[in-house]
Amino acid sequence: MTDRILLAARNNALWCDAVARSHGVACTLDDEAWTASTRTPPYYPDAVTLSPDAGEYDVLARVDDSDGCSVKDSWSRLDLSMEDFARLVVGEWVWLDPSRPARAPDGRWQRVTTPDAMAAWVRAWASDPDAEAILRPSLLDEPGVSFLAQRASDDPHSPVVAGAIVNVTGDVAGLGNVFTLDGDVERAWGAAAAAARDVAGGIPLVGWEAGASVAAAVSAGCELIGPLSVWLK
Repeated sequence: MTDRILLAARNNALWCDAVARSHGVACTLDDEAWTASTRTPPYYPDAVTLSPDAGEYDVLARVDDSDGCSVKDSWSRLDLSMEDFARLVVGEWVWLDPSRPARAPDGRWQRVTTPDAMAAWVRAWASDPDAEAILRPSLLDEPGVSFLAQRASDDPHSPVVAGAIVNVTGDVAGLGNVFTLDGDVERAWGAAAAAARDVAGGIPLVGWEAGASVAAAVSAGCELIGPLSVWLK
């Protein structure tokens, strides 16, 4: 499973990189980890491990490890409790192979292509007003990135009721930020996966989920390929 986890972790790190750079944060990427030079936006880590052999101090030496620091431990192998971190989330990497049967895409799921449409997507996605500032319109110009929105009707100006983000990086496409306003996460995940396959073509979809979203991803045909942890100081 390690090779697939590496592909998923690197894809996720590159998405974190795009978001951080959109906020002017300088970042570094190598075979061991992706790290940010200063604090990243809310919900985004300051480091993502990219090797199962990365050590605690190898990672912490690269970041500002003061209060508020967060680390995504891609193989769930680190113990950062000795440095006053707490394990905030335990999740699962997911993998949807292109050989798995796919449901037909819902025609109401469309790419977001304009800043106004992006603003509508962000308002629907954001859990609070502060979250609306995290995902900026410049991400629409990021290579490989597609924001997908489901509208309430066939009217392209109707409200956004569900959405997701696809990030194509070489051999895989990341599927993340899946949301729905009706609370049916399982239905939303299946529809988002179908729409993402339509965008990404015949390459695997990868991502990570926690809580009820893990079961939703599995119901859409995903395999669980390994655990990850998010640590917060």
